[in-house]
Amino acid sequence: MGRRVALSPARACNLAPQMRNLWNLPLQRLQSYCEPYKHPGGYYKVSSQASCNGPDWIGLERYLTVIEETIPFRLLNPREVGSLLWNHLHGPIEEIPESACILIDFLNRNPNFFHWFLDALPRIFAAEHHEQRSGIPCFIVVPVTLQAWQRDSLQFLNVPQDRILQFRGGSSSRGYSFNQLISTFSHRHIRHSPSGHFDAFSPPAIQQLARRLSQGAGTTPAAETVPKRIYVSRGNVQQRRVRNEDEVMSILSPHGFVLVALENLSLRDQILLFRSASHVIAAHGGALTNLLHLSPGCQVLEIFQSGHGTRPDFFQLAALRGATYSFCTTASLNSSHDIEIPVAELRTFLEASL
Repeated sequence: MGRRVALSPARACNLAPQMRNLWNLPLQRLQSYCEPYKHPGGYYKVSSQASCNGPDWIGLERYLTVIEETIPFRLLNPREVGSLLWNHLHGPIEEIPESACILIDFLNRNPNFFHWFLDALPRIFAAEHHEQRSGIPCFIVVPVTLQAWQRDSLQFLNVPQDRILQFRGGSSSRGYSFNQLISTFSHRHIRHSPSGHFDAFSPPAIQQLARRLSQGAGTTPAAETVPKRIYVSRGNVQQRRVRNEDEVMSILSPHGFVLVALENLSLRDQILLFRSASHVIAAHGGALTNLLHLSPGCQVLEIFQSGHGTRPDFFQLAALRGATYSFCTTASLNSSHDIEIPVAELRTFLEASL
C-alpha cells in the first residue's frame, strides 16, 4: 500500500462574511459553505511500482488495490473494480522507470478549463514536495495534445519541459506502471464529508496556485488599459447561452462595464483581466475559473441557470480571494439551460456595489 505524506495543515474556514444574499434566496448547496467548517489537512500518496490503467488512468497499487486519490469525484462499484483488474491482468502494461504525477483522469481526458486548473494543476505541488523531500526527480504526465492555455499554465508554474511526459489517451486494455506514483485529491480533500463539503477547495492550494500563476504571468505594458468592470460573455457555447446580452450591456455600459469574450484572450491576458477587476458579472460557466485571480474587494455577481443547479465552486473561489460574492437564479429556457439575465437583478446589484 502507498504511504501518505502531509502536504498542508488542517484549517478552520468561514466563508460567510464574503456572501451577500441580495435577494434572500435559498442557499441550497451554498448553505454548508456559509457555516464555519474545518477543512482537513492535505496529503498525497506515494505508491511504489503502481500503475495507471485504462482511458481514465485509474491507479492500482502494486498489490492491485485501487488508488482512490486518482479518481476525483468517483467511487468505483464492484463491477467497475472487477473490470479494471481484468483489463490490468490481461492487457499490456508499459513500464516507465520514473516517479510520476498524473494530470490525466476522467475529468481531464479532454480539455476542460475548470477541471484542468482546479483538479489537475494543484497535483504539481505534491510532485514538487515529493521531489524536494526525497531528492527523486518527479515527472508530470499530461495528454499528448495540449491547448495553448494548458501549455501556458505549465510554463507559468515553472514545470521544466524535460519533466513533462506526454501520452496519448489510454484504452480499456492498456496501462502504464511507474517506479513511484504520486497521487492526491487535488483540492477535493473532503472525500466522504458528512457535512456536505464534498466539493471543498483547499485554501492553501488555491492561494498557492493563484500566487504562482500570477507570478508566472507577470504584467504587460498595457496593464493600465485593462477594464475594471467586466461582464463575461458565454461566447460561442452550445449550452447555457445568454439570450439577452444586448439588453444586459445597454444597462451595464453606462456604468463603465465592458463585455469580454475570454476565448479571444491568452491565459496571461485572462489572469491580468481578473486580477485588475473591481466588478465581475457572469452567468455560471467555466470562465469563472478565473475568479482564482481576483484581488480582495472585487464585487462578483454569478447568475445560475435554474435547471443546471446552484453550485458552490465559484463562491468558494471568490471568498478565498477576498471578494464579495452575490448570486441570483433565473429560469432555464430549454433543455440546454439557455437563459435571459433578469435586468431587475442587475440594477439591484449595481445599486448595492457601485
